[in-house]
Amino acid sequence: MAFLDSTTAVIDAILTKKGRELLAKNDGSFQITKFAFGDDEINYQHYEATRATGQDTDILNLPILEPVSNEDVALLYRLVSLPAGTLKVATLKITPTIGTVDFGDDLTVTVITENGTDSQGYAATSRDLNIAKLDNLTAEPDDNGVATFTIKTGENAGGSDGSTIIDITGINTGARRQLTFNVSSSGI
Repeated sequence: MAFLDSTTAVIDAILTKKGRELLAKNDGSFQITKFAFGDDEINYQHYEATRATGQDTDILNLPILEPVSNEDVALLYRLVSLPAGTLKVATLKITPTIGTVDFGDDLTVTVITENGTDSQGYAATSRDLNIAKLDNLTAEPDDNGVATFTIKTGENAGGSDGSTIIDITGINTGARRQLTFNVSSSGI
């Protein structure tokens, strides 16, 4: 990790693995269709609503982080555009919030957006593929707005027991939720 000089405006982009593959083909298949901005490095505790002036300088002088391609630490706080008049920020409701299964068993997780809409669906990642592997990395909501992910364990994943985190993100809202996932050694 490194810091950029915050006195100049620099936009630095990191391509996804798929983006790098398409760019390497050099056949015109590489086209940027989506991008996201985040403000992970901003400390909003420097902002005081009662203070009239001077706080822009405090925030603008914070060091800016270089972009990284590690999705576990990049864009944890995506910037999103909300419709005019929005009074609440979208959140994700996942069921269950903590998952514990025996080695070799699967777990189904449902997700729905509260105070918003994720019509493009959700993306999910497992932080340790040796413990848990997602059957589907993206899921679209059904007619009731509910999407489903299946988490595989045992020989269907990496063959290990233990604990990991499953990160779920709403594609439209940027809302995030984590699921603590435990796989017991029973059945090994």
